[in-house]
Amino acid sequence: MVQFSSITDHYVGWLRGFDMMNYNYYYSPKMNSFYPADLRKRYEQAGSWPSDALGISDEIFNQYSVSPPAGKIRVSSGDGLPSWGEIPPPTHEEQIATAVSKKQSLIDQTNEYINGKQWPGKAALGRLKDEELKRYSIWLDYLDAMYAVDISTAPEIIWPISPEKL
Repeated sequence: MVQFSSITDHYVGWLRGFDMMNYNYYYSPKMNSFYPADLRKRYEQAGSWPSDALGISDEIFNQYSVSPPAGKIRVSSGDGLPSWGEIPPPTHEEQIATAVSKKQSLIDQTNEYINGKQWPGKAALGRLKDEELKRYSIWLDYLDAMYAVDISTAPEIIWPISPEKL
């Protein structure tokens, strides 16, 4: 005989037996994922059927399997069903990753601009005129400033101002 630690476990166990025949979808609060009922046997054979899967109505599936409202993500609520929750603020590591990406993108754009003007080749041949040499020098200073940006202070980063905006 199956032992249950509480009336809730007994009820949930009974529901799991009941829902096998009456629901098209299951929801796993732990995985925060939906599982089609018609694929249950395949998941079980693969050993990947979640132990906490609960049968849910098509209405709940349709409500929470779409793109979330602005500023929301799907979370598992206290009752084990899906709900919409606030998107948490990015972690410091995520902010740093974003800053690394932005920094590299700005460096790449700057190099592309400089090389598009052919300033390095012209400078090597001594063919830069005064105004062009001045602009090249400003862009090189900007590139040096970009390389010097300390991304560890994300999100409080002081980004150099592009010479295009001066």
